[in-house]
Amino acid sequence: MIKNRSEIKSSLITDAVSYLCKKAACFLPEDVYKGIEDIYSRESSEPARDFLKEILDNAHIASKTRRPICQDTGIVVVFAEIGQNVSIEGNNLELAINKGVEKAYKEFALRKSIVNDAVFDRTNTGTNTPAIIYTKIVPGDSVKITVVPKGSGSENMNAVKMLTPSEGVDGIINFVIETVKKAGPNSCPPLYIGVGIGGTMEYACLLAKKALLNKVISFSELEKLAKTDKKRELELKILYGAEKTGVGAEGFGGRCTAFAVSVETYPCHMASLPVAVNLNCHAARHSEMIINENTIIPDDIEPEYEISPGQSFIDYSSYKKISLPLKDEDIKNLQAGDRVLLTGEIYTARDAAHKKLNQALKDGSPLPFDIKNKVIYYVGPCPAVQNEVIGPAGPTTSSRMDVYTPQLLDLGLKGTIGKGKRSPDVLEAIRRNKAVYFVATGGAACLISKKIVSAKIVAYPELGAEAVYKLEVKDFPVVVTIDSMGNDFYARITG
Repeated sequence: MIKNRSEIKSSLITDAVSYLCKKAACFLPEDVYKGIEDIYSRESSEPARDFLKEILDNAHIASKTRRPICQDTGIVVVFAEIGQNVSIEGNNLELAINKGVEKAYKEFALRKSIVNDAVFDRTNTGTNTPAIIYTKIVPGDSVKITVVPKGSGSENMNAVKMLTPSEGVDGIINFVIETVKKAGPNSCPPLYIGVGIGGTMEYACLLAKKALLNKVISFSELEKLAKTDKKRELELKILYGAEKTGVGAEGFGGRCTAFAVSVETYPCHMASLPVAVNLNCHAARHSEMIINENTIIPDDIEPEYEISPGQSFIDYSSYKKISLPLKDEDIKNLQAGDRVLLTGEIYTARDAAHKKLNQALKDGSPLPFDIKNKVIYYVGPCPAVQNEVIGPAGPTTSSRMDVYTPQLLDLGLKGTIGKGKRSPDVLEAIRRNKAVYFVATGGAACLISKKIVSAKIVAYPELGAEAVYKLEVKDFPVVVTIDSMGNDFYARITG
């Protein structure tokens, strides 16, 4: 006979998942926020400090407005620990969890990013489901649910490698740092670096993902713990290595490429040493809850701590002000590294929209808007709510548009806005056409959306978040990353 039998309704699990999705989207965990504050206090690079200020400012705005920290509200990963004495009544666990995800993304106007099939049907499911679900049976009569929304910018930079046992600790450190350097600005640093070591290839990846749920340890505390703890010593060595890469916040140099490292290990075969690296951008979002049959889900999401504006608000007085459309003289006077405030009209377009633009050009059809002398912003915003002009609207990774960009520049496009590095072909096209590439702060979606004064869908509404908008922006903060002479600010920083 099973004692302490607990019957939990599947509807309770659905409501819990919905609540946790909403909470994770809007509030940075306190340890993550303090970890970013810690590296801000240690950073000396002015461009990096400006980006860190914007990140902290954005977290404050998101908390106060209950809107997503980042427009990429991610693919939802759920860890469910089920007590062995629990009976779930109603829908099965997978369905209950997916219903919770769908409910949250609909009710809270979170961006839906999941496509039906990775290869054969890349149309949006419209529900942000299915979630990625990991279950574990544990002792007890309750259910612990942890929701981890993971954006694709950092997820795309992850890596796994089967080392040989002889490569040991040095091999592990070298592989992690190599992964960080290769990711560069594309993973939206500063990073929380999760490292999984052991098991099998796929289990190392799971360990690396779970490592990101561990509490962030400050740099000074990690230095103390490393003196007596081998795992902490390894984490510290990786953190030192990340500093030496010089990537820095948003890839603009400085010492603080990562604000934390977490290592999880597991036994493995004597002939192998699997190592996985899971990079999380500064928006290391997750939320958890333990429920039983008597649990009552709160009506509204609330932060667990007060996110104060402190000294994080950035001073834009030193930024150059540019009115759009871009004039040749304006572009000529911009140099890589210049910080700029843009005011005027820009258009949005990302992966799916670029594919349609490219097809129109192949077919000899007119484009849905005149790109001559225009600026395209790579963004897929969250839906707007209430009186919002647009939902949170931070940049996506620019390199995914590289295959399309040279042709558009040759046809008269004068500027692009995104995040991360561009290909040599794009750099050459920018130089050839006397254009410019700007970078906006990745993951500062709430802050950036406040700089957008009007938004109207002008093409491809069927693409949902990837539809083309015409935006009017005022004092939109960006950094010149590739100037009209082909000078690349990223190359100056990290080579």
